[in-house]
Amino acid sequence: MNLSRASAVRAALAAATFLPTAALAASGDDFRSDVTPNGGHPWTTPPDAAGRPLGFTLIGDNTAYARPGVFDQAMTQVSWLRPDFALSVGDVIEGYSDDRALIEKQWNDAERSIAKLNCPFVYCVGNHDLNNPATVDAWLARRGPTYYSFTFKRALFLILNTEDPPIALDAGTIPAYYSMVQIMNADPDRAMREMNSFVATPEIAHAIGLTNPVKISDKQVNWVRDTLARNPKPQWTFVVMHKPAWKSQDPQFAKIQEMLASRPHTVIGGHTHYFTHEIVDGHDYINMATCGGIRARPGPGNIDHIINVTLTPNGPLYANIRLVGLMDVAGETGQVRAYPISLREGAAEA
Repeated sequence: MNLSRASAVRAALAAATFLPTAALAASGDDFRSDVTPNGGHPWTTPPDAAGRPLGFTLIGDNTAYARPGVFDQAMTQVSWLRPDFALSVGDVIEGYSDDRALIEKQWNDAERSIAKLNCPFVYCVGNHDLNNPATVDAWLARRGPTYYSFTFKRALFLILNTEDPPIALDAGTIPAYYSMVQIMNADPDRAMREMNSFVATPEIAHAIGLTNPVKISDKQVNWVRDTLARNPKPQWTFVVMHKPAWKSQDPQFAKIQEMLASRPHTVIGGHTHYFTHEIVDGHDYINMATCGGIRARPGPGNIDHIINVTLTPNGPLYANIRLVGLMDVAGETGQVRAYPISLREGAAEA
């Protein structure tokens, strides 16, 4: 893969992430966003206020090395909960290919699963979703802006882009990566056995982008500042990103943390394929594990799960639900390859 077109990619992103300055009002219940109404938008349909407390469901990484059926069945399981919307932390497709037909197929396949939700699906871009000209073009055409905000039921949502600008993998790693993707699709049991033995090595971590740095542009930081200024007193602010920038002490995200310090907020990320919960300066920081992606390392945080969030007058309530525990009335989950309970594997890490 050749990213000599990096300047063109950056120009495309700059155009895509231009957001109007129309004021948002976090005092009302209706869904309002700073995304322009023309072109793509990063949700399937706008949420409906429906006269009940805010309730949404967090969805972890489907990729890298998506185990067939896990994400698809999770969408059916989430539909049983009837949230206002499902909120992704990114990495919906495998990506990292310049084959535009393949990227289109990956999005089409994912969107067929997402349609089973029977509720809106709100996107956050991940490193697998956005990494080269082919994936950038697909995102812009389907989803529009790569970072944006909206208000709903008196809450403010900041959806950040930690691939700003996007980061390429070494071209030499792509064939090996897709070789394992093909094995996963053809013989997932074999792929899972092999992944259990070597996915945590530095080479594999690099191949799935786990070691890529966070990238947040000055323009995005300034946009966060402007958006917070336009929304000074929401009941709660939810900050969603793919890479958990607080874990790498990213200096750009540190600026955003300073802006958030005086307001009630929660920060949510994904990417690591390992669940953690931390309290940072009195605020919840949640790192989602997987919703189909392969394990990155052993331990109790290696789970397939969702988190149901309900915003009460006293702040959010979180219900952390394993996919292997979310059953229908017949007692069935429908999950075949979701990770089982594995508390024997060690102590949780922050």
